[in-house]
Amino acid sequence: MSYEAFYKDYMQDIYARSEAESDFSEVVFTERVCDFLVDQAVLENYTAASYKKTPLGIRVDAYDYSVESDALSLIITDFHIKPESLTRTLITKVFKRVIKFFEKSLEGSFYQSLDESDPGFGLARDIYTSSSVGKLRKLRFILLSNGLLSKSVDEKIPAQEIQGIPCSFDVWDLGRIQRIEESGKSREDILIDFDVLPEGGLPCLPAFTGEGTYRSYLLALPGSLVAELYDKYGERLLEQNVRTFLQFRGKVNKGMRNTIQNAPEMFFAYNNGITATAEKVVTKEINGQVLISSIKNFQIVNGGQTTASLFTTHRKNKADLSAVHVQAKLTVIPPEETENIVPKISEYANTQNKVSAADFFSNHPFHLRIEEISRRLWAPSSDGSMRETHWYYERVRGQYANAQANLTPAKKREFLAINPRKQMFIKTDLAKFESSWDMKPHIVSLGAQKNFVRFAEAVGKKSWDKIEKGFNELYFKRLIAKAILFRTVDRFIMKQPWYGGYKANIVTYSVAKLSYMVEQTGMFLDMERIWERQSLTEEMESFLKDIAEAVNSVIQDTPQGITNVTEWCKKELCWQNVQRISMNIPPQVKRELISNEERNRRDSDARTVQRIDNGIQAQEYVLEKGGTFWSKIFEWSQTNRIFSPTESSLLQIASQIPSTIPRERQSLLLVTIEQKAIEDGFVS
Repeated sequence: MSYEAFYKDYMQDIYARSEAESDFSEVVFTERVCDFLVDQAVLENYTAASYKKTPLGIRVDAYDYSVESDALSLIITDFHIKPESLTRTLITKVFKRVIKFFEKSLEGSFYQSLDESDPGFGLARDIYTSSSVGKLRKLRFILLSNGLLSKSVDEKIPAQEIQGIPCSFDVWDLGRIQRIEESGKSREDILIDFDVLPEGGLPCLPAFTGEGTYRSYLLALPGSLVAELYDKYGERLLEQNVRTFLQFRGKVNKGMRNTIQNAPEMFFAYNNGITATAEKVVTKEINGQVLISSIKNFQIVNGGQTTASLFTTHRKNKADLSAVHVQAKLTVIPPEETENIVPKISEYANTQNKVSAADFFSNHPFHLRIEEISRRLWAPSSDGSMRETHWYYERVRGQYANAQANLTPAKKREFLAINPRKQMFIKTDLAKFESSWDMKPHIVSLGAQKNFVRFAEAVGKKSWDKIEKGFNELYFKRLIAKAILFRTVDRFIMKQPWYGGYKANIVTYSVAKLSYMVEQTGMFLDMERIWERQSLTEEMESFLKDIAEAVNSVIQDTPQGITNVTEWCKKELCWQNVQRISMNIPPQVKRELISNEERNRRDSDARTVQRIDNGIQAQEYVLEKGGTFWSKIFEWSQTNRIFSPTESSLLQIASQIPSTIPRERQSLLLVTIEQKAIEDGFVS
């Protein structure tokens, strides 16, 4: 796609989300790019904090602070209604504004001059507090722009220092975003050069034979190198699908810390090490020793706690890592096979820090089912026309863009008409919709990734195996109703006369408060009616505005000793305060509620339909595999003897396809039999 076409599509989506070409478009643009950077692992999370004083040349739009790294990222937006070229002069001018905000914040008088309700107040105060006690170790300024970087800007902005704090600069223009989105990769490439090491490279032992196998290497990584790599690249080193499950940020293993501090030479012997993958590894040989020169897209898929212990113990406890070495297994995986291979590597290797939520990766059955339903279930028209649409679930990053990549202009228009951008949602969106209605706004306020982990644990570990049939078409319709509730509040919030910031917190708390009020009645919101309308009633939207205004007041009434509203919203006590808001559900909204009996009836009917669907899908799968395939499993089982007589009999029936057709119930069992065979070593 040409840049002009990408720009038009991107900006039309921004305008559609903000519903007007106004200041709101700038805010929506900032949020969308920040969400993208979180997905890229450039940011751990972000907090919107729009502060502008144009006459003084001071501005900041968002920030991200890493407690583990004592690193602060300050984000500023350069937004234009028409396409603009991002020149070195403009870049310097914009960065000066956010640098000035930081420098002013170093003075205690600055935050004290601001109103406590000002989104910039908490940030300025935290900068002053952190810097005054020497906690700020690194500073990064990030410029977001819907312009295109000028070709004359061919080198990076040099790093500098502000009052002894190292500062780096990063520019994200639409051209850079386009390159990543259209590359089909989940993130920007990481290229690590090891030629600069004293040995001239990273010593390794090749652990593969022949051309038909994956190339693997065994390494003894210096502990200081592991800590240094994380310090430089952060979460970008943790594989996209598993980084949130490795629980990297958090408690350091006491045993590892004690070994690092008291017996560093034993770390290699005691520790399970690191499992990693790469897209490309370049090697050389010096005096008979194989050395790795460079690694492209190095990703840790197991060993998050090991990395955390090394990095944190070195930085916070000043531990000497010179005697520490970590065993590592590095496997080269082609990009197109990452989704299938990496989860297996992580699952089988992950013993120290077991992947939670029952391998809740993109190819978990839950995601596959939501994707399947989203592609076939038509949503009713919301404008009275005959045009029905899909709510497109992007199970794997880039699916939505890739589905349009090779379409003609006419076919693309047709695709977008059926799958409108405003109805596309991703895994972290799904978790926000569900967790907000599940009355966990303090968890949602922790950030998209942490909230997703909690949601994944609930579904992957507890719900899926027990109530698999409950994740059906009815579940999907209710999910979309929650999405409509969430996005409706998100859409109107900034246009309210009382609004002054903290949008993300107000949205999740408002949805949760409505859910709480409905629960107190002993009834349920009729989500199916919302699905049928594809919108909220005027009365419901008006009530949500009242709730949002009340929520806004309560969350900003922080207790003594807490002035940061964003941090306060992460506390369960904040949610308890919001629960105590005294409001009554209007009669018009009460008409949207249904009884427990009615809900149970619908649930039962939906589970029955899903049971039938499962049987039909299993039968289609068994027939597609064919009699020869099932015959192979039967022959294999004769020597391995892992199946019961009933299972062996079913395999014999399936081996006669197409002359004999297994029934739906038999097909469900055959799918289980195949999985059992694979786990015991069967290879088709």
